[in-house]
Amino acid sequence: MSLNKTDTWVIASSVIIIIIITLAFLFPRIVDNIITGLASIATFDVSVSVIHAVFEINNRTQLDLVLVNGTNITITMPVTYYDNITMNLSLEIPTGFECGFGWYVNESGSIKSVTANTTYLSWEADKSVKDTDLYFEAPPPSIISEVIYTGDSYYEKNIVIESCCPLSNVSVNISVSMNYQDYILYQIENNTLVNKTGEYHLQVANGWAYFYGFNLSNKSFRIQAAPNATIVERIITVGGGGGGGGGGGAAVPLLNYTPGQKFLVEPNYISIITSVQDLIASPIIIYNLKGEDETFNISSTGGFIIIPTSTVTIWHKDYMRVPVYINTSGLSPGKYTGYIYVRSDKEEENVTVGLELLESQREVGGQEKPPTEQQPGAITSESKEEGGRARISVLRIVLISIIGLLLMGAVVFLHLRSRTRIIRY
Repeated sequence: MSLNKTDTWVIASSVIIIIIITLAFLFPRIVDNIITGLASIATFDVSVSVIHAVFEINNRTQLDLVLVNGTNITITMPVTYYDNITMNLSLEIPTGFECGFGWYVNESGSIKSVTANTTYLSWEADKSVKDTDLYFEAPPPSIISEVIYTGDSYYEKNIVIESCCPLSNVSVNISVSMNYQDYILYQIENNTLVNKTGEYHLQVANGWAYFYGFNLSNKSFRIQAAPNATIVERIITVGGGGGGGGGGGAAVPLLNYTPGQKFLVEPNYISIITSVQDLIASPIIIYNLKGEDETFNISSTGGFIIIPTSTVTIWHKDYMRVPVYINTSGLSPGKYTGYIYVRSDKEEENVTVGLELLESQREVGGQEKPPTEQQPGAITSESKEEGGRARISVLRIVLISIIGLLLMGAVVFLHLRSRTRIIRY
């Protein structure tokens, strides 16, 4: 019987496999690094990732009431640690909450400051705690555009609310004119008005409208009201016809109507407060109260008012909605006043347009900035260098482990070969 080279290789391979399995049980991290290192050397797209912590975004809690144009909101978010060691963590800022600031964690009563840059949150984590909480501040939602139309037959206020992160149970308290009645709250969704008066608990009193109970990142609302019946002087029924494109027999209540007045323009006043630099649609309505068709000339002053057409013809006792745009692009923040003039023969009606352009929140930061001073426990650049040195140490361990395994295999192979004998009968 003889022990040949094939048997020697089988024994040596078995010993190496046993050593690797033992290392896998005793030192799983080293094996992960070996796999990743070998895959990189062989240019395979293989990686082994280790989850250190997870943010539970859907279980977050708002610790303050959310009021539009109010104060900052404190938000807490559960964090789950994995493993039992103390180490420097660097995790991506939770999606949707990039505008947060004042970050810190509470590890069972141990408060630790968190350093934030544009992408990552970094802190020293005691992962034996397992379940902890992340705290941070978020800016309140703000009204970025507010447009008011005051007319003889209606009142309308459009508001656009912007929030840099998703918030729930939001409240709005905004001024409105009290010269009207029957206030209705609409939410504007895909250019469609959805009545939210009851769902969002609209209340109007003492010059203020209050509604609440909605969730948002960004939303648009419209508050509409009809003239107060006690001050309506006359109701004109317009209708009849096609050319003007608007009457349809609708009853139009008119305030301050002068008997014999030939035509009427609504609204009387347009007020726009916005931080958005863009074209804002602000149509006007011309009512032809004459007994004949009439052509109206339209012009404007102020430089920021755009009217696509300078003349319109409206059938008798009908009305037309005329497009008008307010162009805020290129304007510096400040207050502007312009006028829209509508003329027919020797008669003239005008609409006052008041524009207040606010500084864009993005230009001025839009939120409070985190404190610039470093607080205890924050991850510094020295800590990051230590992390880099630690990674180099891990690579050294991987290389030493590989060399050790090769040497052990070689020793076993040579030892078995030296003891190989051939026995003849």
